[in-house]
Amino acid sequence: MSKILKRKYRSKRGEFKNDLYQRCKDNKTLAVLIVQTYTSWHHRRHIMRIWSMMFWNPEYDAFRRDYNQNLMGKHLSGRDDIWRSLYFSERDLYEKFKYHIPETYAMGDAISVAYAVMKTK
Repeated sequence: MSKILKRKYRSKRGEFKNDLYQRCKDNKTLAVLIVQTYTSWHHRRHIMRIWSMMFWNPEYDAFRRDYNQNLMGKHLSGRDDIWRSLYFSERDLYEKFKYHIPETYAMGDAISVAYAVMKTK
């Protein structure tokens, strides 16, 4: 099934990578923004996995009670995906590809482009 999905988005993903590569080559800070977005995306996924494990496991009742009494509503929330970063930095790329490529594929393509640009001198 994933091969079918990858083939479905192949042409748009190639176009996205080429456009993004040209932008990152001209503006190295965009490559750094993509790497930072990727890092924060993984941190958020990691934290959400920890919280879901702690809330659903009956062995952590004390944690659940303590969290609900002391910390509920005092954590940061928001979006940290590649489309949000491109919305504020490269609006035309965002508008061109947002609804044509899934977020996870776009994140993988963007991080590969960012690493390729940062690797070249």
